[in-house]
Amino acid sequence: MSSTGFGSSTGKVRLLSIALMGLGLVALIQQQILLRRPPRLRSVAIQSIRSGAAALDVRFSRAMDRKSVAENSRLLPHQPHQWFGQQDQFRLLLDPGALIRSPQKLVLAGRDQRGLALPNRSIWWDPRSYLLAVMVEEDGEQLKLRREDGSWLPLSSVEQRILQIEPLGNGEGVAFVTDHDPSKLEVLLRQLRPRAISDQAQGLADPLPGAIQSLASGSLLFAHLSSNQRGELLVQVGGIEVGSDRTWIRSANAKRRDLDLEVAGPIRLLPDGSGLVVPSYEGLDLLPMNPKKTGNSPQSLPGSRELKSFCSGSGRAVLLRNWPDYRRSIELVIPGQPPRQVWLGEEGVMATACDNRGEKIWIVLRDASPTLRDELLLVNSSGSVLKRRYFPGWYLASGAVLDVDPATNRLLTVMTDGDGAKRRAALIDGSSLEFELLKPQVVLARWLPAGGDLDEFHQVRR
Repeated sequence: MSSTGFGSSTGKVRLLSIALMGLGLVALIQQQILLRRPPRLRSVAIQSIRSGAAALDVRFSRAMDRKSVAENSRLLPHQPHQWFGQQDQFRLLLDPGALIRSPQKLVLAGRDQRGLALPNRSIWWDPRSYLLAVMVEEDGEQLKLRREDGSWLPLSSVEQRILQIEPLGNGEGVAFVTDHDPSKLEVLLRQLRPRAISDQAQGLADPLPGAIQSLASGSLLFAHLSSNQRGELLVQVGGIEVGSDRTWIRSANAKRRDLDLEVAGPIRLLPDGSGLVVPSYEGLDLLPMNPKKTGNSPQSLPGSRELKSFCSGSGRAVLLRNWPDYRRSIELVIPGQPPRQVWLGEEGVMATACDNRGEKIWIVLRDASPTLRDELLLVNSSGSVLKRRYFPGWYLASGAVLDVDPATNRLLTVMTDGDGAKRRAALIDGSSLEFELLKPQVVLARWLPAGGDLDEFHQVRR
């Protein structure tokens, strides 16, 4: 009986060994089959943090030969561009001088590092921003989005007043502040589903409105909003009572993180999501978003300075500095360098903007002598004036900003006539400085960045 038991045990060991060898052989065969399968596209996403006119992040199922991808892929209509990245993650970056007037078709092709060809894949993509405006209605004001066909899509109910609009940097929503009476503000967020990328030409469409959410309301005296290109939203509110000020950040996945900060004005998020600019009584402080993780200490820029605009793809920014003799200067801040003065004068600085690289800066100046007039300057990063023009009979509206769409090289702002009775959204060519006034009566206007991505099943994701 003992020998029989021994033989049975030996047989089981042999069967187990054979089974394991079989499984190993099957795994080896499967691995060889997978290695011989052509690579495939995993995902494509519109990338908002870029130094060019537009960018796409492309991910493959395995490591690709970047030179092969660059040589065999096509962009229609053709735009000057470059490919960056390595392994299975690449970035297509359109050059800063590219002008996009229509949707782009990207035909992806190339070989992986084993020499296997990627089956051609076509992706349609429209990186142009959408125009958001607060329009004047009979009973108040309403936030609307300008569709591709020129019609307007309502994004809010008709409110008594809308004081601020802040598009999310990833294109997935727009936050705004409404005013019901002098001490009752409300912060609302209209969620949007971007549809600026598709595997079919007919799949491109205007953003689809989603739910509307109240982020703050009640007895509020002020509310300020700021977003970055990750889609995070900073909300800063304060009421009548002492200690009622609150500041928090809403992440792209709707999580809230409260901030405990002593500030002297509105806070701005850095475009890349790495930190925030906090005004203090002695200047401007640059704080890291997660100081415990990064270990970076706050940086300070002393003096009577005001942050005017970010050059989002380069880490540069434009500041307004006020001098004791009542002159004003515009400074370009470059990381690791002292501020560089690019303009100095006595005129009022109404607004500024800069391109993604910080190489071009637009400045709206107001001169009241001998008559009131606004002038738009285009200067380079050294302060040389490249172009200038006046707006006869029109002026930058109070509280208006200069907003840049890198894809079309157009500035967006709000202008008013000499009597202040008309307020129109103005589209300004960033090179020629020629401007076009839209017909509707508006209060505020901003660009909503294009957004969206595709997963490996070629389904549009939020």
